[in-house]
Amino acid sequence: MSQYYYNPFGSGSGVNEAMHRELQKQQMIKNEKHEIRMISLTMGCAIVAYIIIQAVVSGALLTFDLYDLYLNNALFQYSFSIIGVSFAAVAVPFGVMALINKKKYTSPLIPNKVLKPQKVLAWICFGMLCCCISQVVVSFIVTFFQTFLGLELQSSEVTEPDSVFSSVMCLISLAIIPALCEEFAMRCCSLQLLKKYGKGFSVVAVSIVFGLLHGNVVQFIFAFSVGLILGYITVTTDSIVPAVFIHALNNSMSVVQLILNKYIGEDASSNTITAIYIVWIAAGIISAVYLALKKELIKKSKSRSVLTTGQKFTAFLFPWMIVPFLILIGLTATTVAKV
Repeated sequence: MSQYYYNPFGSGSGVNEAMHRELQKQQMIKNEKHEIRMISLTMGCAIVAYIIIQAVVSGALLTFDLYDLYLNNALFQYSFSIIGVSFAAVAVPFGVMALINKKKYTSPLIPNKVLKPQKVLAWICFGMLCCCISQVVVSFIVTFFQTFLGLELQSSEVTEPDSVFSSVMCLISLAIIPALCEEFAMRCCSLQLLKKYGKGFSVVAVSIVFGLLHGNVVQFIFAFSVGLILGYITVTTDSIVPAVFIHALNNSMSVVQLILNKYIGEDASSNTITAIYIVWIAAGIISAVYLALKKELIKKSKSRSVLTTGQKFTAFLFPWMIVPFLILIGLTATTVAKV
């Protein structure tokens, strides 16, 4: 009695070739998962270094009796933010991560495609429109938490500038330097490293990290959404320039409000900021139409990755991102309190 077996690869001379292709594909999947996990390990170490460095420099304030000075002296606070946070805790760890992974980059570390000035301006205005929309969404979320869940979402506060010089330092420390350091860390070191595995995956993965680094729920939601915008614009334009300007301009809105509060009063300051937002929204809508007509908003691209989206995120998160993410989530959860 003869038996018949089903051969998924068919029969004849093509069997060996089909088996070879399948084995080759499985090996590629294994290798790519390993690559993403190794990147995840170094990025997780950068996140842990970010947490440790902030803890060390904050501890130094207490050790040397500088905490009261930090709380009460605007210039000292701004200088500390530049050196202790933006540079030491953000730029340095992610720069080291990029150095460790330098052979894995398939694109320049810093996206440097030269764009025409009108396109740079259009992308900046479009990005600011998206930031304004994100701000409105976050406001609704905060209201929902307070009204329906009885929870207050706390966010960090900044000392108001008390002189013209401290106003300039406030702008530098809260808008310009963070834009440079955070875009270098996120959209250069991190995004460019993961981009070869798919633009969508890299943008979302880096935006999650970017959001969690801000350490509170309000800023997580806003930073995550803005991170999606900045990542999308960076991979679409292949230039870091629009993202840096958008980041700096977005941060400067709160700085300008702080400065105006001191010099013209809260009511006049609020009206001025509202007017600026209206200008950005109008300019953003015009820019969105312009970019759409130029077919710049949506550009199809093919990923060379052999992994599914789920496989990519699984490899990115497990196991090396679990501990850093749990720490950041824990720190973020401490900013939620009962009303």
